[in-house]
Amino acid sequence: MTHTDPYRPSGSAGSHDESSTEATGAGVVRTLLWLVLVISAVGNMVASYSGSGTPVHLVCGAITALCVTALVAQRLRGRR
Repeated sequence: MTHTDPYRPSGSAGSHDESSTEATGAGVVRTLLWLVLVISAVGNMVASYSGSGTPVHLVCGAITALCVTALVAQRLRGRR
């Protein structure tokens, strides 16, 4: 006899596994990387318009490059 959850609709239209709705460590890291990536890109743009010095551009660019590298590495690791 199979036990069914009375609160979950039967059939494939409304059912999904619980792991798709839970936050995983990789999902949190990916979200944070995207957030830092956007912030660093905006920071670099603001630095460009405000006439900031080269060190500010280098720091923002390095952070952007690290985030992109980490996101690509995470994506490639997830494809295995």
